[in-house]
Amino acid sequence: MGQKTDARIFRKGVKKKNWEVKYIEKSNEDFSLYVYKTLEIQKYLNRFFGLYKIKIHSCKIFYSDSSLQIFISFYVTTKTMYVIKKKLKKHCTIIKPKSIKGFYEILLESLATFTENKTNISVTMQNLNRCKSHPQIKDLKTIFKQLRRFVRNPFFKEAINILFVNISKRKSAKLLASFISDQFRLNQLRTSQMTISRKDNHFLGFLKQTIMLLIKSERSCLKGIKIVIKGRFNKAPRAKTNSIFFGKFSLQSFDSKIDYYQSTAYTINGTFGIKVWLCENDF
Repeated sequence: MGQKTDARIFRKGVKKKNWEVKYIEKSNEDFSLYVYKTLEIQKYLNRFFGLYKIKIHSCKIFYSDSSLQIFISFYVTTKTMYVIKKKLKKHCTIIKPKSIKGFYEILLESLATFTENKTNISVTMQNLNRCKSHPQIKDLKTIFKQLRRFVRNPFFKEAINILFVNISKRKSAKLLASFISDQFRLNQLRTSQMTISRKDNHFLGFLKQTIMLLIKSERSCLKGIKIVIKGRFNKAPRAKTNSIFFGKFSLQSFDSKIDYYQSTAYTINGTFGIKVWLCENDF
């Protein structure tokens, strides 16, 4: 039963800290209106950051009649600046910032038009690429030595950084699931079937080994992790399920802090479903 329901919704009524959206309403009509507005804002933010290949780690919204406060933590991928430069060459009506700092002004303008300039808007943004301390970098160097055979792969550096953010930051299942879906989509773009099968198996082996090393590190805030990937591996006629499981966690108990997210990778050989469960420590 624990795997069939969303682990976050299953624990919303028990722990109030799990709520990422809060608003102050005066009547029941305002409550339904705030729910609609927050859903539209979340859709816009996912679309806006997705156009520039920026992955959202977490998004918190506080809504009232007079103010709108948004906190966003994001991760900048290696393709972000390439996509921005490519779009700058084309003459489009879409507003294109020249740097990450330009997103702040564009977000304020678009949110002001959405709220019809009736509320005070404040947006705080946190770049997770810059949140690396010296002891964390030392841990990365020791892990690099144990993963020498994966160094030549194009996904190596970015995968290590994203996985390190997952073990050090809470509520990061969305970041990991979106990265895995993007990687499977890129692997399936190859024309020859031999390269597709090798890259899928190679990437799964890389995930298993790196997750095992990172969970055992001192900087890990996770008790356990579970990843389930279902799809037509190696162009098989039927879908198969591959799972990665490390550590300990219980989906049935309310006391366990579990973050869950699922995503879909659309490829030539069909869709791949990715589900990620992260069990966090109590401290």
